[in-house]
Amino acid sequence: MILFFKDIPVNSRPNELYSLIASAVGGEADSGEVLKAEVMVIRDKRTNALEYHGLTMINSEQFGFKVIERLNGKPFNGSEIQVRPYNFRDYLNDRRRSANAQVASEQRRQERRRGDRIEIFIDLSNIFFAPDPVV
Repeated sequence: MILFFKDIPVNSRPNELYSLIASAVGGEADSGEVLKAEVMVIRDKRTNALEYHGLTMINSEQFGFKVIERLNGKPFNGSEIQVRPYNFRDYLNDRRRSANAQVASEQRRQERRRGDRIEIFIDLSNIFFAPDPVV
């Protein structure tokens, strides 16, 4: 399961996401494991505004939902975070392809899709894996 951390603070690091998740579950015996954590930076080409989001890969859905329950709306590096499962959008689960999407798009004042206006950077240099135990 992949968790999406929306609008994390600018200076957040992948190892801080890992530590946040580890502290949320507190070493419970039935807890899962964080396999990978990364910070994703998105730049709007039109406004040059940057957005920072976190992506973490968890080894089990049960553990992922426990993390969401304990961390959603909690403070992280001085700001409140939103945590949710990351959903891959494909042709079958794309809301924009339904009959109601045409009606909704006619009611909008401007196009809200940002696909060609954004540039995605993923900070791969700081991917943090679970540390080896200290002996």
